[in-house]
Amino acid sequence: RIVQQVFFYGDEDGKAFFPRFVNSFAAKDWARTDKKEWVELKSKKGEVYVFANKPLNYDANLDDSAQVHMAKYMESLNMAPTMAVHRGHSYWLPGTIKRLPETARIILLGSCGGYNDVAKVFHANPDAHIISTRNIGSKYVNDPILNRVTNDVLANKDVNWNELWKTLDTSFTNKTTKDLFSSYIPPNKYIGIMFIREVFNF
Repeated sequence: RIVQQVFFYGDEDGKAFFPRFVNSFAAKDWARTDKKEWVELKSKKGEVYVFANKPLNYDANLDDSAQVHMAKYMESLNMAPTMAVHRGHSYWLPGTIKRLPETARIILLGSCGGYNDVAKVFHANPDAHIISTRNIGSKYVNDPILNRVTNDVLANKDVNWNELWKTLDTSFTNKTTKDLFSSYIPPNKYIGIMFIREVFNF
């Protein structure tokens, strides 16, 4: 069973990107349940679940409350996240990091410059495979990465980062998107983290 927890924030971008994210899960393949504060998606084949909090008004702290309530709901169902995804600007990332589930084995930092916070994520969850970018985070890259990883999981395939990255690279035909993707770093390319794991037996 694969459980994905997605953190959205209630600014203008979050409200604009959330429908695109939810609609990327085709109705023929996914069952969707709308709750007051989040959306649940369940694959019709296999055991893959996605929980994404709605980007509610951040001035009223409603997006934060939605994340808390969704996490408690997931816990009540014994839905321990195996993937965690940050969808928001870099200034929201500290909020996501403090709530990263210890059970997450794949973590996507979809914000600009997420690479600068990889060490913090590593210390919070040293077993996780982390994806981030040195430069601009974009939905046009984040969504294809997530979709590819999800599809591999649905097909009961191991996630091979080298193969996945090569496939993604060839799929981006638009120069702007290809340039954005070139700044993204797969988990097997973090030399510093690999060194720490080896030396300190993390």
